[in-house]
Amino acid sequence: MTDHGWLLLPGGLPKVELPAYLVATKWARCAAVRGEATPAVPIFPWYWNSQIRIASPPGIACFSMGYEYAHGGVSPQECVVPDLMVERAAGVVKAEIVDTTWRGMRCRVTVRSNASGVRVDLRLNWKRPDTSIVAGVKDVSPNGEASVVVEKDVYEGASATVVALDAAGNVLDRKTTTVGEAQ
Repeated sequence: MTDHGWLLLPGGLPKVELPAYLVATKWARCAAVRGEATPAVPIFPWYWNSQIRIASPPGIACFSMGYEYAHGGVSPQECVVPDLMVERAAGVVKAEIVDTTWRGMRCRVTVRSNASGVRVDLRLNWKRPDTSIVAGVKDVSPNGEASVVVEKDVYEGASATVVALDAAGNVLDRKTTTVGEAQ
């Protein structure tokens, strides 16, 4: 879908002479050239009929005097039709931490997600991966479960945050917990 180009110049668009005997029809911004006439302005073939040639004034000029506004003509707005390709993006990965349970220094996490590739980490600061206190980030299994182990007893009783991560490491959900907390 496109619209015609237009020009607006307060005070008037410049006029270019185009003798009437050279054209069959003339408008402000284009004219149908008569036969084999050769006007002193740019001439273009007409896409729909190769026997018709269209004359166009150069730049922002018009074939008539007194126009401040003109619509149409051979301009980029008239001649270039954008070809857009729209593609559906990949779906948004969502995850929700449904439950956390502790058995000693092991935290079992249940996650509900709409995609595979979700992982679980336990951090002192949920925004910072470098504050992870587990032996390793774990993948959530197809049944929605993961288990992470806190290696150092020094963290027992500390406040931490369980985070569900997408494949790029973005936090999808978080839930605070106390390390080693009896349920």
